[in-house]
Amino acid sequence: MDYPIILPTVPFVFSPQHEAPSSSEGSYPSDRTEARTEIFSATTSTTTASEPLHADNMVANQVEAMDAEGSDEETDDEEMDIDDEDGSEDLSGFELAGYLIEQFEESGTIDDLDQAIKLMREGVEGLPDDSEMYVAAMDGLSSAYSTRFEAFGQQSDLDEAILLGREVLKFASLFHRDGSTPLNNLADNLWTRFEQSGHIRDLDEAISLSKQALQLQPSPHPDRPVSLGNLATRLWTRFERLGEESDLDEATSLSRDALSLRPPLHPNRAISLTRLASILATRFKQHGVRNDLEEAISLEKDSLELLPPPHPLRSISLTNLANSLWTRFDQFGVQGDLIEAILLHREALKLRPLPLPDRPIYLNNLANCLQSKFEQLGQENDLEEAILLSREALEFGSSPHRSTSLSNLARGLEAQFQRKSQQTDLEESITSDREALHLRPFPHPERFGSLNNLASGLHARFQQTGQQSDLDEVVLLYREALNILSPTHSLLTAPLSNLAATLQIRFEQLGQRDDLEEAISLNRKSLELLSLSHPERALSLSNLASSLWTRFVELGHQTDLEETISLYREALKLRPSPHPDQSMYLNNLASALWGRFEKLGQQPDLEESILLNREALELRPLPHPLRSESLGNLAKSLWDRYEQNPQQTDLEECLSLSRAAIELHPASHPLRARFLDALGDRLARAHLLMENKSDYLEQAMLAFAAAVQCDPQPARQRLLIAKRWVAHASIRNNHASALDAYSATLQFLPQLAAFSTDIRSRQEVLEAAGDGMARAASICAIQARDLPKAVELLEAGRAIFWSQALALRSPLDELPEDLADRMRGIATALEKGSHRDMSTKMLDNRKKLTVEQETARLNRLNEEWLKALDEVRDLEGFEDFLRPRSFSSLQVAAAKHPVILLIDHPAGSHCLVLTATLVHHTQLPTLATAKLQKLVGLVRLAVSQTTPSRDLTKETEKEVEFLRDEERGMRYEKINGLQSSDDIFKFVLEILWNNLVKPVIDFLDIKKQDEPLPTLQWCPTGDFTFLPIHSAGLYNHGSDNECASDYFVSSYTPTIASLLKPTTSIPPAISFKMLVVIQSKELPSTKKELAVIEKHASSDTLLKFGVPETPATVEGVASGLSTASIVHFACHGKQDKLEPLKSGLKLEDGLLQISRIMKESIPHGSLAFLCACETVMGDENMPDEAMSLGASLLFAGFRSVIGTMWEMTDEDGPMVADAVYEEIFKGVDGKATREPDTTKSAQALQIAVQILRSRNIEFRRWVPFIHLGG
Repeated sequence: MDYPIILPTVPFVFSPQHEAPSSSEGSYPSDRTEARTEIFSATTSTTTASEPLHADNMVANQVEAMDAEGSDEETDDEEMDIDDEDGSEDLSGFELAGYLIEQFEESGTIDDLDQAIKLMREGVEGLPDDSEMYVAAMDGLSSAYSTRFEAFGQQSDLDEAILLGREVLKFASLFHRDGSTPLNNLADNLWTRFEQSGHIRDLDEAISLSKQALQLQPSPHPDRPVSLGNLATRLWTRFERLGEESDLDEATSLSRDALSLRPPLHPNRAISLTRLASILATRFKQHGVRNDLEEAISLEKDSLELLPPPHPLRSISLTNLANSLWTRFDQFGVQGDLIEAILLHREALKLRPLPLPDRPIYLNNLANCLQSKFEQLGQENDLEEAILLSREALEFGSSPHRSTSLSNLARGLEAQFQRKSQQTDLEESITSDREALHLRPFPHPERFGSLNNLASGLHARFQQTGQQSDLDEVVLLYREALNILSPTHSLLTAPLSNLAATLQIRFEQLGQRDDLEEAISLNRKSLELLSLSHPERALSLSNLASSLWTRFVELGHQTDLEETISLYREALKLRPSPHPDQSMYLNNLASALWGRFEKLGQQPDLEESILLNREALELRPLPHPLRSESLGNLAKSLWDRYEQNPQQTDLEECLSLSRAAIELHPASHPLRARFLDALGDRLARAHLLMENKSDYLEQAMLAFAAAVQCDPQPARQRLLIAKRWVAHASIRNNHASALDAYSATLQFLPQLAAFSTDIRSRQEVLEAAGDGMARAASICAIQARDLPKAVELLEAGRAIFWSQALALRSPLDELPEDLADRMRGIATALEKGSHRDMSTKMLDNRKKLTVEQETARLNRLNEEWLKALDEVRDLEGFEDFLRPRSFSSLQVAAAKHPVILLIDHPAGSHCLVLTATLVHHTQLPTLATAKLQKLVGLVRLAVSQTTPSRDLTKETEKEVEFLRDEERGMRYEKINGLQSSDDIFKFVLEILWNNLVKPVIDFLDIKKQDEPLPTLQWCPTGDFTFLPIHSAGLYNHGSDNECASDYFVSSYTPTIASLLKPTTSIPPAISFKMLVVIQSKELPSTKKELAVIEKHASSDTLLKFGVPETPATVEGVASGLSTASIVHFACHGKQDKLEPLKSGLKLEDGLLQISRIMKESIPHGSLAFLCACETVMGDENMPDEAMSLGASLLFAGFRSVIGTMWEMTDEDGPMVADAVYEEIFKGVDGKATREPDTTKSAQALQIAVQILRSRNIEFRRWVPFIHLGG
C-alpha cells in the first residue's frame, strides 16, 4: 500500500541543533538551540569576587568593571598594596608587572602579559612563603595566569592559576582581612575549568567554596550580591548538568535575593537582572510556564535600559535579550521576535570589534539567528551570511569558543547541503562536528550537544548515500548521549527522542522489530517526563505518534492507529498558527486520518485529510524543504477520493501533484524513488479504472523502472517498489516489463539478508519478504518463452539464506594474494559475527550500546566486503564473481544426470527438464497449488498412524473425493468405513505418477532396464518439496504395477548450484574418518545400527559417540564434523516450524541445531546419513529456502545426504544402514574396501529401500528414505 509520508518531529535528527555559544548546547529537547545567557565567573584581579556574566566566558578583562563596588575597591587597594615599611623589599618588578597588565588590557598585546607573568614569577621566588607579600604576589600571579587563559585558551594557564589559588588559600587566613576573597577567586577558576573540561568535581568544589564565601559575607557585606550571583550561576549550571530541581529552585531564590540587594539606582543592577532573566528562561524550558519567559524578557529589557551606549556591558545585555526573544520565537512562532533578535545581535557584534577575544561569541550568536531565519523564510543570503560569520569565528585559532564555532559552521553547511546537494558541504559539516566532539571529551558539559550534532550530519549523509555504517554510528552517538544524563535528569527527553527516531529509521531500513518496539518505548518514556504545559510536549506527542503509526503500517493494529490520531490532535492544538512547525503537525494528522479511512472506509476521515493536507501545503511555499511531502500526501488523499467517486478533476490534480513532488528532487535524493513509486501505482490503477483506454500503463511501468534504480534507498524499500511493479506488470497478462520487474525483485532479496546480520535475522527477513517470488519469476520467463532465463531466475531466488552463508566460504585461491587475504579476513569476521545473539529486549542502554558497537563493526565489514567484491569484479575474468549463476554454468550440473525443476503455481504447475544440451518445458495443468496442498495433507494423514482415526478418515474421504473428481479414470476404489495408510499412499503416488513422473519418463525416453539405472535429480519448489516424488507409481494395478524406481534412481537437490560442488576428495595426509552418533537409551535398535557399521568400517576409522566411553554431547559431536568424511546419526531429530534454525538432532546434553552446525567447516564431507525423524522435511513457510537438517548438512559441506521425510521406524535403521554401507564399501571388484565410494550413495539407498519394501511392510516405513545431493 502506498502510505503517506509522516515526519517525525524529533529534536535533533531532522532539525539539527544550532549552537549559540551562550547556550548549554544540546540540553533542551527542541528543534533548534535555545540561545540564552548562562552566567559564569572569571577572575581578573585578586581584589574581589568577580561577577559571572555569560556562559561562554564572554568577559575576560572587563569583569572588574562589571561588578566592582566602592567598598570592594578599598579592600582591593589594601590587599594589593604591598607594604614596604622596612625598605627591604624591592617593589619595582611587581609595579612594572602591574603596569604591563594594564597595557595588555588596553591593547591585547600578548607580549605585555607574558612579560608581566615572568616578572611576577621572578619576584615570587625571592619571597618567604609565610609572608603577607608572598600571599599577595601569588594571588596576583594566579590572576595573571587566569587572564592569559581567558585571552588565549591555554589549559595549562588555567591549571596553574588553580594551583596558585590553592596555595594562596592555605595562608589567606593569616593575612586576608576578608577570607571570602581567596575562596571566591579559587571558585571562579575551578568554575572556568569546569566550563572547559566538564569535570563535575570542579563544579562541585566551586559551589562548595562559593557557599563558604557567602557565609563569610553576611548582610550588609558589600560583596554579598556578587557571591549570591556566583553561587546562583553555579547551582543553575549543575541543574543543567545533573537535572536536580533543588539546584534550579535554589538558583532562582539566590538570584532574586541578589537583585533585591541592588535597588533601581544601583550601578550593577543590570547584572542581577540579566542573571535572574537567564535562570527564569531555563525554568520556562523546564516547566513551560510562559510567565517565566515573559518575566525574563522584561528583566532583560530593564537591564538593557540601564546600559546605554557606550557602556561596556551593553553588548552582553543586547545578546541576552536577543536570546530570550529567539526562545519566544522558537516556542510561539512570532516572527517579529526573530527579526528583533537579529537586530540586537548585530548591534552587539558592532560593540565587539577586533581584536577583542570574545568576538567569536557574538559572531556565533548572530550566525545562529540568521540560520533560524533561513529555515523560516528560506532566504539563501541569510544562510550564506551565517556560514561566513561562523568561518570568521574560527579564524580566532585556539579560542576557547572554537568547538562552538565548529558546531555552528557544521549546522550551516548541513543546511546548505540540504539546499544545494553539494556533497562537499556535507563532508565539511561532518568533519567540523567530529573536531568539535574531539575538543569536548567526556565529561565536557557540551559533549552532549556535539554528539547530537555529529549524529545529525551522519544521518543526513545516510539519507544521501544509504551507507549503513553512518546509521549505525548515529545510533551509537545517541546511545552515548543518553548515557551522559542520569536516568532522572530533567532534560532526558531529547536523547530519548533522538534515539527513538533513529531506531525507527533503522527499522524502516532493515525491518528488525526490536528496533521499532524500543523506539515506541523510548518515546513513551520521553512523553512521561514532560508536564502538560511543557513547551516540548507537542514534539514528544508527535514522535510517539510517528512510531505508533509505523507499527500500524507494519502490523495493522487498529489500537495503534487510534492512539496515533489522538496524539496528533493533541500535538496540533499545542502548535497553533503562526507556529513555524505547524505544517508538520497538520501533515502528520492528515496522514493518520488517511490511514483510518483506508482501514475503515469512513469518508469524513478522507475529507478532513484532504483539508489538512491543503492547509499544510499552503504553509510550505517554494522553496520550503518539506513541500514535496505535502504534495505527495495531498495527491494520495485525492487519489483515494477519485477511487471512491471518479471525478476527472481529482485524478488530474492528483497526477499533477505527484509529478510536481518528483520534480522537486534530483535523481540522488532519497525521496525521489518513493514519489516515482507512488506515481507509478496511481497511473497503473487509473489505467485499470479507465478500462485500459489510456496510455497511463506505459507511463506507470517507466515510473516503476526509474524508481528501483534510484540511489540511495534501502534494499527493503527497493524490494517493495519492485514487488509493486511486479504486481502491476503481471496482473495485466505480463506486460513487456514484467520480466525486468521480477529480475529487479530477485536482485534485491539477497541485500535484505546482509552479511552483517545474525543468521536468525537473515532467516526472519527472508520469510517476511515472502516465499515464492522465484517461482513466479520463472513462470513469467516461461510464458515469455525464455526458458534459460526461467532457470536462472528460479535458481537466483531460492536458498538465498544458504547462498549468502556460502559466499563467505568461497575459494579465493585464484585472486591476487593481497586481495584474497583481505577478503578471507573479512569473511572470517563476518561469519563469526553472524552467530552472535542480536536480541536486546532485556538489556539496558549501556549493554545495548555494546551490542550496537558490534553491529556497527560488522556493518562496516559488510561494506568492506562489498567494496572488495567490486574490486574483484573489475579484474579480467572475474566479472561474475559471486554473482547469480548464468544458465550456461548451471547447465553443467546436468552433464551427467538430468535435473528436473518442479515449479509450484496456483494456475497450474510447470516442469523444466534440464539436460546437458537443452531445457525442455512441460506444463502440469492438473497439479495446481491447491491440489498439491491436498496431496501434502493426505501424506501427512497417512504417516500419522497405521490406521487413521474416524475423524481423520472423514477428512481423508473429503480430500479423496475432491481429487477423484479431477482424476477421471483412476482405478481407486473407495473403501467403506476406514481407509488404511497404504490406501492413501497408493492414491497419492498414483496421481504423482500419472501427472508428473510418467510425462518426464516419456520425454526422456527412459525404458525399464536392469542395472545401471539412470539417475534423475529432482529439484522441487513450493509444495512439491513435501511430496515423495521418488516413490510415485501404480501400486493398485496388479500385473500393470510400475513405479519410479523401475526406471531410474532418484536424488533430490535444493538448488542446481549445490550439484556443482567439486567432488570431495581426501588429501593423502588425512585418512578416512567416519563419525557415528547413536541414541541407544531411547532407540534400542541403534546399537544394532552401530554393529552393522562396525562390520563394514575399520575400527581405526570410526569416531563413536553415544557409547559408554564417549557420550554424545553437542560440542563434542559438532567439533568432530570437520574431521569426518562420513557422518551417521542414529538419533531423534526435531523440526522447529517456528524457528527452522533451531531444528536439530537430539543428543545427550541438548539439541545439535542447524545454527550450530553452520559454525563448522567441513572440508572432507562426502556423506551424511541421518537415521532420524524428519531430517529432510523443510519449513512450510519457506519451502524454497531449504531449511531442513539434511539440506543444512548439504550446504555445510557434505556432498550427499541420506535422510527421511518423516519419522522412521526404529527397527528399520539397522537394515537400511547395512544395505547402504555394504554397497558403498564395495570396490570395483565386488569385494569390501577400506575407503568407501560415496558417489554410489543414491544407488545404495535405492537398493536398501527395495530390500525393505520386499518385506511387505507399510508404505509409511519405506517411502520416507530419500537421497540429497550429487
